[in-house]
Amino acid sequence: MKTKPQFFKTIALTLFLSLALSQLSAQPPHKPFHPGGVNHDQASPDIPAAPGTPTMEIQDGQTPPKLDLPGLTNEQKDKIYQSDMDHLKTMTPFHNQVREKKARLQTLLSTSPFDLKAADQIAEDLGKLETTILKELIRHDQELRNLLTPQQQVLFDARPKPFLHRQ
Repeated sequence: MKTKPQFFKTIALTLFLSLALSQLSAQPPHKPFHPGGVNHDQASPDIPAAPGTPTMEIQDGQTPPKLDLPGLTNEQKDKIYQSDMDHLKTMTPFHNQVREKKARLQTLLSTSPFDLKAADQIAEDLGKLETTILKELIRHDQELRNLLTPQQQVLFDARPKPFLHRQ
């Protein structure tokens, strides 16, 4: 009689282990985190983006994307690069001001008594800054467009405009 309970325990343990192993084998492999390391899940850098699509969107503090259009001359590339650098110099103070206003607003929102007049003024200032930023983005977009041939302009116009999807 002692062999039957031991037999059932062995069967139960075997089933449990096989279930656990099958769950582990179904898991994706663990990828260690390396700060500043390469994300191998992204597309290979050897695979070029489709012509006319931005290689990356401009985020605060990042360099402008390369304008990947077919047939760009070296002169066009130089002018585009210079335009991007000038644009970045122009935009950086605006982005800094936005961050400062948002930090000030965050501070106001967590103080007692709440100063509605000051919060409203910061909201007005943020709106003016965002309008100025959007106007500058439009100006820069058109400046780049004017550096292109008519064929390149068609592809440029077909690209998504990240500044139209800002929040």
